[in-house]
Order: sequence, then structure tokens, then C-alpha cells
Amino acid sequence: MYENKFQWARKIGFGFRPKDIIPENIDQWNKEQLNSDNQDIGLNGEGVWPESYNFSLEERLNRLHTFMTKKEKYESDKIAPDEKNKLVRIARDENRVHLYDVYKYWNNAIYGRNTFHQRLVHFWANHFTVGGSNNFRNYIIGDLIYNTIGENLDGPFTDLLQKVTLHPGMLDYLDNVFSSGENSNFTKTMREEGKTAGLNDNLSRELLELHTVSTAKEYSEKDIKNVAKILAGWGLIVSNYTREFNQEKSNGNIKKNIRFEDFIKKPYLKDRSEPGKKNVLGKSFSSGPGSIYKLIKMLAEDDHTAQHLSRKLAIHFIGENVSKQEINEIYQTWKASNGDLAEVHRITLEVSQKTNVKKFLWPTTWMFQCVRLSGAKFISDKNRNNGFGEIQNNGLPKYEPLGILDEIGHNFWSSRQPDGYSEKKQDWVSTEHFDRRIRIASRIYGANPSMSGEEIAEIYGFSDRTKMSISTAKTSKDKFIVALCSPELMEV
Repeated sequence: MYENKFQWARKIGFGFRPKDIIPENIDQWNKEQLNSDNQDIGLNGEGVWPESYNFSLEERLNRLHTFMTKKEKYESDKIAPDEKNKLVRIARDENRVHLYDVYKYWNNAIYGRNTFHQRLVHFWANHFTVGGSNNFRNYIIGDLIYNTIGENLDGPFTDLLQKVTLHPGMLDYLDNVFSSGENSNFTKTMREEGKTAGLNDNLSRELLELHTVSTAKEYSEKDIKNVAKILAGWGLIVSNYTREFNQEKSNGNIKKNIRFEDFIKKPYLKDRSEPGKKNVLGKSFSSGPGSIYKLIKMLAEDDHTAQHLSRKLAIHFIGENVSKQEINEIYQTWKASNGDLAEVHRITLEVSQKTNVKKFLWPTTWMFQCVRLSGAKFISDKNRNNGFGEIQNNGLPKYEPLGILDEIGHNFWSSRQPDGYSEKKQDWVSTEHFDRRIRIASRIYGANPSMSGEEIAEIYGFSDRTKMSISTAKTSKDKFIVALCSPELMEV
């Protein structure tokens, strides 16, 4: 049971800021976390997030297309390499949107009021991993995180699963854009031309193993292949999305009356789909785009999905040593509500409050909490033009916040495996990772925190042993770093 309000706010969120009014009734605060407006917080915690910093999926893909068109032109022009690189760099910076996405990621965590919602966004963005292994996919990862995941955390899991599975980022990341039915018109034509084409089962494997039923379902290789057949025909390569859409439309593979903004929500190409019936887990699916929705509904409502995701939520918010009883409480609510995420998240918060289990925090979760609780000025204000919020001459945010995510080894815009970042403590306690936290703590101290190491130790109820370690440190900076890198702040 979490008696310390400051620690509890860190268990399920990012904690309190120094000037926050600490709630007298923590149960009421919990309700506010569950029911408050999830609108993105404005810069430095003031107002709402600027609309000019938001980008629709259509705009993201069009900006990418603009950059690619300019890049190809400059590379074909007969100009000096230095001048060519400069022009490409300018075109990239003018059109990139993920710097704003990362800016929002920091800003919401440090200044946002509904930090439980932000933690949920981070959890589900990790569950539905889309790694930015290329510069092109980074254009749309923010849309997946904010507009797809963030906007669908209070509804049925079926809706979230459907929208994530068919998101251009997911279809591209797990190579479904290269998949075509073995008996599709596209594959037949390619083979006649002596080219390779056919099914790619990356997305079908991860949809079953990671996103829904898990290996506990004991599905077969045939099930995986048939899921791949149902998925065949969905998606275009992100780097050429706008161009490919226009080409496919002119070739008659996309109906002429379909607008670009409609297609990106349902990116289906009939000529690449697999004809005929498919059987998955004992159920039959006909050909056509409707089969994917039927399949997703079946997987979302499967009992193994409820078990798998209840356990993942429990481990993320409660800890690795969560009990079977605690997992079962979440599972029972999942089943009773038929995967209503609002109810599932509510019970996750309630079970987390009653536990005695400790959770070792992800690097970014810890970092954002440290910035927030210390009152450090990591985002620039009117009197400060350096650090996180520094603006380039062209008006774009600098790369520093993205670089810090790389430095700490926990960047959602970086290349990573489909199973996402680990929840295991042992994967984050190496000497290398501890050194990274020390470096980050030093940077936070350099951003003018309003609380000292001793004050943090007192408020957050540190052990006498940790307080002693802080008191014996030589400088105020060292005391601050010891406090931030203490067991009490890395694990809650």
C-alpha cells in the first residue's frame, strides 16, 4: 500500500512538480487521473499544445513526399557534394515532423496533468512497437503514438488493435508492404517478369505472438500463413506512399473516387490480396478487405489475449514480482468488460495502489520523473534559450531531446525489435545503463532544479542508508546525483 503520496504519484504516473498542490484525498486524485481531459499540455505547462505543432497523417506523408522529391532532384543535379548535402539537409529539416513529436513527448511527461494517461500511452506504444529504423518511418511514428494509440485508450481493445494493425507505420515496420498473395494478380505478373513476390509473415507472426493471443494459444504455422494471406494487400512502402498511391490509382488498383486521406486509413490493394477462403484457429475467412476486421475482432476477444495483456499491464505498473492474484483481478475485469480499456486501466490503477511489489522504472520514465519532481528547467522559457527547447534559426526544435533519448538508451523513435523494450530489471541495471543515468542526472542538475538532493530524500521518504549516502557526498551536485540515482527513485 502506497502511504507516501509522492511515491504513489510516481508509481502510476510521473509524480508531482514542486509547485503542485498535493491532493489531500488520494482517491479523488486517482479519479481525476482516470477521468480528466487528455488534451496535450501546452509549452512549459501553459495552455494547450499548439495546433501548428500537430500534423495529420496525410500531412506527414505529404511532407515526406516533398522531402523525397527534393532529395532526388538534388542528388541528380550536377552540383558540388557539399552544396548538395546542404540542400538535402535543409529540405529534411523543413519537412521533418518527428522533432515536434519528441518535443511533445517530453513536454507532456514533464508538465502534463494526467500523467497516468501518459504512462498508458508509453506502455501501449511499446506493446505495439514501430521502430524508426529509417528516417522515413519517423515521419509517422508520432501519429501512431498520439493520434492512434493516445486517442483510443478509453474504448474497446478491438478498436485499438484494428487501427494500430492497419496503420501505415505498422504495415511498413513489419514488412506487410512487401507481402502479396501467392495467387494474387500482382504476384503472378511479377513472376512472369522473372521477379520475386509472395507472402511475408512478419506482421502475422507478431499479431499473434506479441499483440494478441501469445504463444500460449498454441497456434500452428498454418495459422500464421493464413493470417498472412488475410493481411496480403494491405499497405504501401512509407517512403513512397504518396507516389505509390497515385501510381496505383492510375493503374486502376485503387478506385478513382478514393481520396488520399481515405486510403491511408484503409490502405488496401485488391490486386495484391489472396483470393479464396482461409482458415485461422478453426474459423473460416472469405476473401476481400472485410476479413481483416473479422480476424482482428476474433483475436481481440480471445481469452488468451485477455490473459496475455492483463499480465503485461500488471508487470508494467506493478512490477516483475506481481502476484497471480493481482494479475487475475485485471484479467477478470478485462473479461467482464469485454476488453473495455477504460475499465481495464481503472482496475490496473486500483490493484497497483494496493500492492507491495516494487517496479524498476524504464530509463525515460525515471528521467521524466526526475526532471518533473526536481523542478529542473529542461524546456526553455522566455528567459532561457538553451537546453531542451532551444530553437534553430529556421524555427525548428533542435535535435537535443532526441539525442538524450538515444543517450539514455530508451528512444521510441529508434530501431528496435518488435517485442519492444524489456520490462525486466536485470536488463536495465548494468554498469553501462547506470553510467547513463548518472550522466542524465548531471544534465538535470545543470538545468537549475529547485530542489536539492536532501529535500528530495526527505519528501520521498528515502531510507536512512540512502540519506547517509547523500549527506556524505562532497558537493551539492553530487548530493543531487546520488538522490536521483538512488534505489528509491529508480524503483518505486
